[in-house]
Amino acid sequence: MSRSPRKRISSARHVSTASVDRLSLESGNYGSRILRSLSQLQSENVLCDYTLVADDLHISVHRLVMVACSDYFRAMMTGDMQESRAASVVLHGITAVGLRAVVDFAYTGRLQLQLANFEDVLSAATHLQVSEAMELCCQFLERVITVENCVSLLNIAEMFSLIRSSDKVYKFIVTHFDCLSQQGEFYNLSSTQLAELLSENDLEITSEYQIFELVQKWINFDLTQRLQYLPLLMKNVRLPLLTGEELVEKVSRVSLMTEDRVCSELLTEAKDYHIVVSKQPLLQTNRTQVRSNSKSIVMCHAENLESYSLQTERHTFLKDAPVPLYNPCVCVINNFMYVCGGKYDNTENNEIATARCFRYDPRFDSWFELASMNEARKDFVLLDCNNCLYAIGGQDENMVMCTVECFSIDKNDWEMCLSLSHAVYSHAGAVCKGSIYISGGQKFEGHCKTMLSYDAQNDMWSEAPSLLSPRCNHSMAAVADSLFVLGGNTEDSYGFPVPVTSVDMYTPSTKTWCICETSINIREAGCCIVGKHIYLIGGINDQHYYSDLIQSYDVERDRVRVIDKFPTRINGRACCTLTLPQCI
Repeated sequence: MSRSPRKRISSARHVSTASVDRLSLESGNYGSRILRSLSQLQSENVLCDYTLVADDLHISVHRLVMVACSDYFRAMMTGDMQESRAASVVLHGITAVGLRAVVDFAYTGRLQLQLANFEDVLSAATHLQVSEAMELCCQFLERVITVENCVSLLNIAEMFSLIRSSDKVYKFIVTHFDCLSQQGEFYNLSSTQLAELLSENDLEITSEYQIFELVQKWINFDLTQRLQYLPLLMKNVRLPLLTGEELVEKVSRVSLMTEDRVCSELLTEAKDYHIVVSKQPLLQTNRTQVRSNSKSIVMCHAENLESYSLQTERHTFLKDAPVPLYNPCVCVINNFMYVCGGKYDNTENNEIATARCFRYDPRFDSWFELASMNEARKDFVLLDCNNCLYAIGGQDENMVMCTVECFSIDKNDWEMCLSLSHAVYSHAGAVCKGSIYISGGQKFEGHCKTMLSYDAQNDMWSEAPSLLSPRCNHSMAAVADSLFVLGGNTEDSYGFPVPVTSVDMYTPSTKTWCICETSINIREAGCCIVGKHIYLIGGINDQHYYSDLIQSYDVERDRVRVIDKFPTRINGRACCTLTLPQCI
């Protein structure tokens, strides 16, 4: 049975009847087909009108093709140069291998590369200004980097000013330096390259003494020519990070070090650094910095000193303190952790405080006892301002304190400062724009929302706008010229904790408070800062249990998230960030 014409007309009504009289259509394989045709013509020497000569190689090409792919030939052929009127050109500084590869690329878009011909091809592509071929050479270089060839590739990349590739090879060497040092390639590094590598914080190496030994080996590889570079290289070896025994028993017995004036001075500097242990935080230079660029959260609780790397997310136990430290306060000056006060012991119902103070040095994973505070105190605030420590308020047994004392690193001594206007404990503090701020806490009459600022230069306290609500056992942190107050609690009429969950921000320049959208229910947590993130470690959660969480508050996004857990639940607020050596 045949279809009804009416049905066909009815179906056609669903098709647009708009007039289309002009379309731009493109063939997907036209370009590749043209290239194949041109390549075939060139291989058969059909319509070729120019000859390129390199070494003993003569290649017939089409002028138009070479002009289209090469800025070098475009300038040559379209200008009034003699070569534009000739039938051939001799290309000096280009090998036959390099020229053949670039011509093949011009006709196919493909580049055949291997380590054996790579430098020849790159040289030809650079000379003839074939940018697409140069980019493929860069990609090849970046894909074939190994410990065995990295120095050779770095030299090539630098010679041809391949900035991206040079940076990539350099970073490879930094992260594989330990392996490279065991290869013959290591001795091909130039003095400038080696000096730059030795200045890197994240240079992959086992110990600083190993770097010292490697410099000796590099120098002795060609002593006559390289001895002149010894001072340059030794300035980038961090001799103060060697142990005292290594400096005296090993380095001092190397004649190269004692006979050169600059090296002898560097050795004396390192020895002096080890003699004045208490003043080391004031003697910091590039040569005393830990070789690492990653921050770790360090938690000091009871007998344990535990770290968490924000880069590797790895937990590590550091060297135990000389004595157990129960709920001390911690502060960091020049990557030294100061640990002061806290409870005398961890027995239940013990409220006796201690005045002892210690310093942890991540450079040597070691502890050093400092002068004790004038007054034993716990639940106080410890802050760094202008390379001095300030211990503020706190309590000892049944005594709530208003006293303030300052520790001088240079004198290794504590001096009393102007006291607070009121006694307080379980408060929080931070340094913002050169001023010390303390907020909240607990007085005899209950929780308070007072905030005070301290001018350390003039030893003067003044009142700042109060907190938006009373709180104690909270955290306060300075980020981007603002103060953030997080967590904490008050108490109900029965003495049970009532959480304060709001996150409040204070702007010193305008002396104003505002409430952030985020809330967090935690008290007695450790607090530290990395960039625009405030980290809250452990503490007591909304279930009244000690927490094992590491929480991060993103100041810019106003958002809290859990990033990890500590292996143990953490009791105490002794938390900070340190740069730890790679070997820890």
